[in-house]
Amino acid sequence: MAALTFNVRPLADVIDARDLQDDGSLVEKIYALLRRRIIDLSLPPESALVEQEVASVLEVSKTPVREAIIRLSREGLVQVIPKSGSYVTAVSLDRYLESCFVRTQLEVGCAKRLATLGVGLADQVKLKALLTEQEDAIKQEDNARFFELDERLHKRLFELAGLPGAWEIMNVGKAEMDRVRHLKRLFGIRQPDLVVEEHRALVNAIIDRDPNKAEQAMLENIGAVEDEMISISENPLLLRTIEDLNQIVALDRRSRGNKKFVTG
Repeated sequence: MAALTFNVRPLADVIDARDLQDDGSLVEKIYALLRRRIIDLSLPPESALVEQEVASVLEVSKTPVREAIIRLSREGLVQVIPKSGSYVTAVSLDRYLESCFVRTQLEVGCAKRLATLGVGLADQVKLKALLTEQEDAIKQEDNARFFELDERLHKRLFELAGLPGAWEIMNVGKAEMDRVRHLKRLFGIRQPDLVVEEHRALVNAIIDRDPNKAEQAMLENIGAVEDEMISISENPLLLRTIEDLNQIVALDRRSRGNKKFVTG
């Protein structure tokens, strides 16, 4: 496992008004953009989110920025400190494992329910098309798109199972998981090719209406808490990276002349 290099960059180099999604309210667009940048570590732990600065960069008013930051604070990605400001929270291994537990319960339940209910032919085609898109993203080496397609598949399973509200609940709770998942991908701990094969086994089990196979396929894809603990303990550099990332901004403030940070 090789060391990783991160850069502390000015906010204007991290977010851009052109990156705001086309759909949803302005608050939802700002929230989604900031969330993506926190999860992909473009905004590392302890980064300050100054409402006026964010509003200026995105060419919007402060009100939707404030509301977006409040939503992020509810997910545990931002800490709002009265009379001080808002800051990206530290990566927490405890929160990560807790979110793994919650996700496992909900995702497995969803897969079993959907395999029991069955999926219509049109939806079967759409699920397989998502797998093809994931394969294309891998060929294009587009990690951001692959992550989006991964999320879209799991969200679609909840929708087909008639549980869209459960997805929304889980999505809020798994924010910390997404940050660690991003790190694991950077380290090559989770290979995209393997993930697609796991998704294919999951989709096939659901189409075959086999709840037991669907449960096993989902567990192999997302991993039980015990599996995640083993995976992390077997990759000590990942642990050190999490610890170092939580200090990167403080280190940068003490040494403005050196913007580059290398783990390991």
